[in-house]
Amino acid sequence: MKLEETPLLKFRPDTVLEVRKELNLDQDAIDKMMQTFEDWIAKQNHFTRREFDKHFLETSIVHAKGSLEKAKRTLDKLCTLKTLLPTFFNKCDAINEFSDISVCIVHGTMPILTKSNYRAYIVKLTSANIDSNLLLDYSRFVVLMSEYIKKNDYSFGFTCVVDCRDVNILNFVTRINVIDLRNAMSVLMEGYGLRVNAIYVVSTSKAIDVFVTLLKQVVSHKVADRIYVLKTVEAIHEHVAKEVLPKDYGGDQMTLKEVNENWKKVLSEKDNVSYFRSMFEARTNENYRLTATYNDEVLGMPGSFRSLNVD
Repeated sequence: MKLEETPLLKFRPDTVLEVRKELNLDQDAIDKMMQTFEDWIAKQNHFTRREFDKHFLETSIVHAKGSLEKAKRTLDKLCTLKTLLPTFFNKCDAINEFSDISVCIVHGTMPILTKSNYRAYIVKLTSANIDSNLLLDYSRFVVLMSEYIKKNDYSFGFTCVVDCRDVNILNFVTRINVIDLRNAMSVLMEGYGLRVNAIYVVSTSKAIDVFVTLLKQVVSHKVADRIYVLKTVEAIHEHVAKEVLPKDYGGDQMTLKEVNENWKKVLSEKDNVSYFRSMFEARTNENYRLTATYNDEVLGMPGSFRSLNVD
């Protein structure tokens, strides 16, 4: 596979080789898996769409750590979630259909891969005066990013930084709809199969444990164990190389605001909007599914909830 760089995503010269080597895959193995994947999709009568971009399919296999069976399950979950949770898939133009998320949240996936072929995703909370509609639009925006990444990227996953330094964390937490957040995380991690190797929460607030507890309730136990609290931006540099971080985080790349604006611009391009609309139609018709209990299983992921008390 020859990777084509995009305005948003750059690659290392050996990205494909190193990723495949880590997963113990070669071109022959990939070709066989892709053919089997496509043959399987063609037989899924409950899929409303049975043709997918080859890069999308290979990325699905990579995110499944080389497991074709897991890639199949993930694609089935994604199509099912588009049917069961349509509210996350009803906006396709990041500029003209969305509210201005940046008044409360500035975020973006950085263009440069780490040496271990992960991408840094940075999200900065700029105001606690957020409402459920704005948070929902933020989730929808990340869904668009995920569709773009599945079609264009080639990486293992993400290292996430959540910058909470500028907000009253208790005020922010009380405004979050936990069910919406849980569903959004299910879409991203269970549907798009996005892998996260670490989440670094930056804050000096004594109340940050409340936010971390909330996060741990909406992700898998494996990801929950990868959430760490840092007190300074400088501490990020011990875990994420400066070469992939924004300038305002002591890094070598453009500022986070510039990254955010680039994502909005590119995701709103006509070709991408058209692609998102077509992919959002890749749903399921449950009348043709053999297993009647599947929907209940999907909506049951990932894990249970404990009560969260905010004094």
